[in-house]
Amino acid sequence: MSFPNSLRPLVSLLLLSSSSLVPTFSVTGWNIAIDVTTHANGAVGGRAFAIQPVVAVTDNKGIILQHAFEGRVTVQIDPSSFATEDNVGGGRNDVNLWKEGETTAHVSGSTLVSQSVMNGRVIFTGLGIDTAGSRYRLKFVLYDEHDLIMDTAVSDEFDVIVGESYQLGWVTHPESAFGGSVFGSQPLVSIQDRGGNTVMDVNEGMVRVVIYPCIIYLFVRHWY
Repeated sequence: MSFPNSLRPLVSLLLLSSSSLVPTFSVTGWNIAIDVTTHANGAVGGRAFAIQPVVAVTDNKGIILQHAFEGRVTVQIDPSSFATEDNVGGGRNDVNLWKEGETTAHVSGSTLVSQSVMNGRVIFTGLGIDTAGSRYRLKFVLYDEHDLIMDTAVSDEFDVIVGESYQLGWVTHPESAFGGSVFGSQPLVSIQDRGGNTVMDVNEGMVRVVIYPCIIYLFVRHWY
């Protein structure tokens, strides 16, 4: 019996009698593992991580398989990050991972980035998260050349902090109103970073509202 290079089950030989040696194959696990060697850090809303994650593909002895493995690694926000209201984005489920310059795939309600293994490693670049929050974790999944899952790994926890003032964004749009009466719902805007997070430490400035046909323009002055 032969196996693809990436599928290396541990084989045990069982001596059944003094005169016969019969091979018995016992698959106790693939001789392939994935290890997060550099964890994501320095995360700011709307910007790529200052420190990008790096993963290595190893054998069961921890030796990096520089030339013996072909495959890819996917990364996404670990679903357990959204388990409670006191962590990521207040328990929101619309928080996504992105990669600069690429359209990320949506899998099971979450965005997913895939990158090929090169010389036993995957060095991710341009990954980021818009929504500020705490206790984020990234989940990595290793696939071989046949698209079979070999191993998974989860990163250390990290926070995404609010960035510097960048834009003026809508929080609440005004509702329709009758002539001569106030809007049923008044407009609410906020000073935001690149990820759309409200920058809470802005306490000076002025927002001017200008009405054009069918459009309301908002102008802000001296808010940073």
